Amino acid sequence: NETATIAINASLTGHFVFSTLHTNDAPGAVQRLVDIGIKPFLVATALRAAIAQRLVRRICKKCIGPSLPSEIELKTLDLDPNLPGANYSKGMGCDNCNKSGHRGRFGIFEVFVTDDSIRKLVFERASSTVLRARARETGMRSLREDGARKVVAGMTTADEVIKATTADAKGGH
Repeated sequence: NETATIAINASLTGHFVFSTLHTNDAPGAVQRLVDIGIKPFLVATALRAAIAQRLVRRICKKCIGPSLPSEIELKTLDLDPNLPGANYSKGMGCDNCNKSGHRGRFGIFEVFVTDDSIRKLVFERASSTVLRARARETGMRSLREDGARKVVAGMTTADEVIKATTADAKGGH
């Protein structure tokens, strides 16, 4: 609580503060701050954005090949198997990736920006569900949606994104 109070006070005096919190999604940062004792009006005033991130494995560039995700994976990620320009892929396994089909990791992200409408909801103690819905109305992409874009781009597999976002799917995929 003391550290959060210091961070909020620094933000209120014009400092740009970065911190970490453990939440399932970006809008959940608001509730977490309130849960640790920060008054909602201070959160509404001080918080400019929250970012959720997960790491997913990158498809190995040496053994990448075309591979359409399963019907269940496509449905889970709300992807069209015939999407023009889609580069659905997977690693076939090689010496470069120790036969795993993956080499390295990268992030998928959810960016929750607090505009006036969000600040009003925070001040009114709206639930994380309401905050998420409003953020989605203003264009926030979920972790799963960002991951799905990276599946379409051939950077990772549908399975990787689903595994990384399963705990978050209830919060809005």
